[in-house]
Amino acid sequence: MKNITNVFYEFLIALCCLMSSSTLWAWEDMPMPRLHVEGRYLVDPHGNKVNLHGFAQTYSPWFNEMGQKWDNYDVAKCLKYNQGLIDDIIDAGWKMNFLRLHMDPYWSNSPGIHVEGENDISAFDFNRFKTYLDRVFIPMAEYAVSKGLYVVMRPPGVCPEKIAVGDEYNQYLIKVWTHVAQHPKLKNHPNIMFELANEPINILGPDGTYGAGSQGHFDKLKEYFQSVVDAMRAQGCDNILWIPGLGYQGLYKGFAVNPIEGENIGYAVHLYPGWMGSDGENGDGGSSTGGYEPFQQGWDDSVAPVATFAPIMITEMDWAPSKYNASWGKAHTGTFGGPGFGANMKHIVDNSGNVSWLIFTGADLLAKFKDTPPAEGEAYTFLTDPEACPWPTYHWYQEYAKENYPRPDFTYQSHSDNGDGTYTNPVIFGDFPDPDVIRVGDVYYMVSTTMYIFPGATILKSYDLVNWEYCCNPLERIEASDGYNLENGQNRYSRGQWATALQYHDGKFYLLFTTLDEGGYLLTTTDIEGEWEKKKLNDGFYDCGLLFDNDKIYVVYGINQLRIAELDADFNKIPGNDKDVVKWSFREGLEGSRLYKIGEYYYIYSTYGGWPAFQTVFRSKDIYGPYEEKKLIDDDNIHQGALVETQTGDWWTMLFYDKGAYGRFPNLQPVKWVDGWPEIGENGKGVTTYRKPDVGREYPIKSLPTNDNFRHYKLGLQWGWNHNADRSKWSLTEHAGYLRLYTANVTDSLHKAKNTLTQRILGYPQDLEHSYGTVRMEIGKMQEGDVAGLAVFQDPYAFIGIKVIDGQKRLVYTTAPVVSSAAKSEQIGEVVTEPVIYLRAIANYSTSKAGFYYSLDNKTYTKLGDDLNMKYDLTVFTGNKFAIFNYATVQTGGYVDVDWFSTEPEFDEEFYFDDSFEGYSEESLTLTELTIDGDEELTLLTGSSSTITVKGIYADGHTEDITMAADYENQNPDVVRVTNGRIMALQDGESDIVISYKGPLGDRQSLTIHVTSSTFPLTAELFNPNIYATGSFDENTHTLVTGQYGFGGWWYDNGIDLSEYKYVVAKMGNDNSDNGASFRLFDENNYWSGAAEYEIKSSKQVVVDLNNMYKGNPKVKLDPSHIYIVGFWALGGKPIVIEKVYLTNSDDYEDPTGIEDVAVDKDPQVDVYTITGIKLRTQVRRSEVIRDLPAGIYIVGREKIAILK
Repeated sequence: MKNITNVFYEFLIALCCLMSSSTLWAWEDMPMPRLHVEGRYLVDPHGNKVNLHGFAQTYSPWFNEMGQKWDNYDVAKCLKYNQGLIDDIIDAGWKMNFLRLHMDPYWSNSPGIHVEGENDISAFDFNRFKTYLDRVFIPMAEYAVSKGLYVVMRPPGVCPEKIAVGDEYNQYLIKVWTHVAQHPKLKNHPNIMFELANEPINILGPDGTYGAGSQGHFDKLKEYFQSVVDAMRAQGCDNILWIPGLGYQGLYKGFAVNPIEGENIGYAVHLYPGWMGSDGENGDGGSSTGGYEPFQQGWDDSVAPVATFAPIMITEMDWAPSKYNASWGKAHTGTFGGPGFGANMKHIVDNSGNVSWLIFTGADLLAKFKDTPPAEGEAYTFLTDPEACPWPTYHWYQEYAKENYPRPDFTYQSHSDNGDGTYTNPVIFGDFPDPDVIRVGDVYYMVSTTMYIFPGATILKSYDLVNWEYCCNPLERIEASDGYNLENGQNRYSRGQWATALQYHDGKFYLLFTTLDEGGYLLTTTDIEGEWEKKKLNDGFYDCGLLFDNDKIYVVYGINQLRIAELDADFNKIPGNDKDVVKWSFREGLEGSRLYKIGEYYYIYSTYGGWPAFQTVFRSKDIYGPYEEKKLIDDDNIHQGALVETQTGDWWTMLFYDKGAYGRFPNLQPVKWVDGWPEIGENGKGVTTYRKPDVGREYPIKSLPTNDNFRHYKLGLQWGWNHNADRSKWSLTEHAGYLRLYTANVTDSLHKAKNTLTQRILGYPQDLEHSYGTVRMEIGKMQEGDVAGLAVFQDPYAFIGIKVIDGQKRLVYTTAPVVSSAAKSEQIGEVVTEPVIYLRAIANYSTSKAGFYYSLDNKTYTKLGDDLNMKYDLTVFTGNKFAIFNYATVQTGGYVDVDWFSTEPEFDEEFYFDDSFEGYSEESLTLTELTIDGDEELTLLTGSSSTITVKGIYADGHTEDITMAADYENQNPDVVRVTNGRIMALQDGESDIVISYKGPLGDRQSLTIHVTSSTFPLTAELFNPNIYATGSFDENTHTLVTGQYGFGGWWYDNGIDLSEYKYVVAKMGNDNSDNGASFRLFDENNYWSGAAEYEIKSSKQVVVDLNNMYKGNPKVKLDPSHIYIVGFWALGGKPIVIEKVYLTNSDDYEDPTGIEDVAVDKDPQVDVYTITGIKLRTQVRRSEVIRDLPAGIYIVGREKIAILK
């Protein structure tokens, strides 16, 4: 919104007289979950895309009907009036779900001090702001939220016309937002977001000019708002932040090259008629009637570059015919494709798919809206005219309310964060034993034992040691042996991957573990969430701890007698350096060790396992001892884990404790250091509820996911297969949106069945008696003898399911042992004729019992069988798990489709998820090649930028835009910069950019493009003959013909720095005496700003001394550090032949490229890549390429070649 003027006050008075009020009731059941930014979308907790639609309020007497309703800083009347407007707007039937809330400077400015406008902060009083934040703005925000409205708060006032990094206004914003970000009622509020400023116009760029159009100016804007973002995040504030652009929030292109960093970032746009090429009436930004196409082009130029990677929110926009004098924007709605603003706007934002928006119409008018058209012959009003924004917007909002709205969050979520700065153990209410924890930067990683579950060796990540999320399951399998494949009567229950050491060193993550049967393994990666490499070791290291001590690698391992071995780079023991170091003292069972170097001591952090277990520590100043021991904690069976130091110097330990049927739970305890010894908990006892670790800031509550509707081509990280899965017998793509489970083997028992999918049973502190697990299963393709259902799995286990007996599908309830002596029983239930069955298990943590239920309608559930007495038996050695299965007792071939699994008491897929999922097939997930739109040889004007579109072509023929997801390997980053598919030419030169992308099934394809950056390219694409007047350019003959008094050449949007050169030389190919031609340079981004001019006449060479250029009269010296336009002016109509234009530091004006003198290398040096983008050879002679390479297809010097042998 522009600065307030008396004209607008007059129009507000007129508005107050327009309409009468009406009363309806609210938009009921509007869900209000926490939203977050995911890629280019605003999404709800389930990943559903969300676009919000709303209105704005400003809490000032002027904006509240010109002071007729309240004044004189009357808080009570202000709240009553504005809260009443929210009620009236809802009553009028508006389907709105967000409010833009202006923290108007009326409240924060000192009364009586004159200000020049809303951009004048001289009267700002911080104490008043704090007071009325609490008394006005937060109560209004809370009231709006209570009525089903998300809130976007903007700071007091508007930006000055000119801003600069670090200026007074920058500091003002930091101060305001720092206070807001740390306010307990606002920080991390699930329904409150912040728009960081209102309408920046121009910023001081690196070239010393104020502007809005160059990349340099946007680089400074990024720096400007990044400082605000960083200040807010430092308070632990993770609310969504909306970032304004330049030019009254109408320009965003530069953010595509240099975006704001961090999570939960979107961009706040203002859009009025006449802006971005849209239609508008005279007097308000434009008078065009071009309709859709110029509007779309304007949007594509200004906003679309950031809309490709971040959500957009239009926080100011309205329109109406000017006769109503009731809107900022003067235009009519029109129809899509024709003249008009509103309908074309709607098409553009709908087509973008990620734009939230509001209308800026006064809230008092919206409250008076009635969905009743005027009677026949009755004149339209502002509120009833379809050409003004309220009427169509009201009806558009009705339709928007049916799609892209937030769905409610799940009600059963397990976490230990109490939301008040404390946590309660267990820190995770689930089976994550044997933890090892490290910190890398600000991220904590924890590995746990998964044994025979694959993919396994689950790694979680956290930012505060309390709130954890899945990171990866790096162990795809250990071996493909009978034991791991559940073949030939063998299994690996209670075995497999045991306590694992996790470390990070020199850019690489390491996982070291040992199995009881196969020995030692090492997993490594440089990308913890990417691909891991597994290596079988020559030695095993039982319950090990890993230490990188400068250039040496040590491992502690063993049970009862602990040993330390020094390892070489291949993790082989170095002969003579594997030694006994300590032996058990308190009792046998010494194991579970970690190894640290802290200060001058080496510490072996170990446990005495079994029952009861406790934690101990050994220390020595020599890695091989002698060691002294101290018992640390013997309480509640808390034991075995890791020590970790926070960023602030706090020390903590993550241990675990045995908690019965659900398994072994992580337990977080504080650590103090006394005389060089760690002390755990308080007074020798473990803490239960305690302050959260000090990690420098606060982070939002996280819960591990449990629900799954199988709409992704990969299984969620919460899942793991019981032993190795047969990949050919399950699919997420054959029936899109379902998990298809084929029978994979013939067996008589569930624990022998392949492809049983499991997930940990979590406890819910708010309801420890109910851990729900429910599946919706389609059973129409089961065959004779097949058994499919849902189990609670340990030893013993039980399941409810369907068994096909004599061609009939019958309910079945079974209990059985794995190894234990528990009896097996089977109870056959009624025949099921429906094609769908709902199966449920409810585990009770408090009683260690589980009951089993079925339903035909997902409403009424009927119990079948007795409760299972859940055990934790070492024959299985993991906590009880929910398990989904389908096995054959006669022959394989049948299958079931699992639609969803839920841990909610009530679950309906349509209630939590939208219907946007369209499905996929295996072909649709198989990436075959990459292409780009346009030529793979790209020439850019130095100082300019261009966005490439990278497409993935799949086996079924469809393409996807993967520009934002692709990886870019830039061979010459000094010449070009690549960000988000946008290439910016930095200086003259060339670079190969290898673009690669891994498809959904893991197939990686690549493409190499060649980019040339040139300051003065004589190409039809980059030489502009029409900078002024319409001309022509023939790139074959390098001939320019200007229009009358025309100008052609090069325009550098971001400016170029020529200060490192002495001269620019233009070599001419003809006599220009009769056309008045001159060579000109401009140091401002404006053709009318004046130029340094050099007449050409008959000269064949024009030399410009870059350090002595002048323009105008009186003469003003040009600055070569920021040149925006270079080219040729002429009277027009006659040819100007340009041989070449170049930069040089030679006083002889020689071309430094020496192109005339360079012979073509007939055997150039080239790089060699595989077809998937892996570099094989660097700078080898082309003639040597085929030597020692096997037959195949390769990329050689940007060409694809085949080697046949």
